[in-house]
Amino acid sequence: MNQEEFKLPIRAKYFLKANPEGYVRLGDLERGDFGGRQVKNIAGLLDGEEGTSPEYNLPGKEGKKIRYEGKSGNYTDMKIHIDDIETFIELVKKHFNPTI
Repeated sequence: MNQEEFKLPIRAKYFLKANPEGYVRLGDLERGDFGGRQVKNIAGLLDGEEGTSPEYNLPGKEGKKIRYEGKSGNYTDMKIHIDDIETFIELVKKHFNPTI
């Protein structure tokens, strides 16, 4: 078996890192999930504070906004809800590679 066959679903991968309210620190997310991007380069896509397009201040699944806490100006303290991580990963990849 190769490494791809052992890949955990995103929610399972971060389940133990979530706080009691279901939030995971952005710093706990693996860079590989974001195509190698650092947290400081993706945090502004959550809150739009870094001059990113408002379309990335993100409508998540069923039109709900992606749940997060904190501000990208202090990205080390930002958290994202575990149920929104997968959507965020997809949108980050689309932002940096619009042909996806």
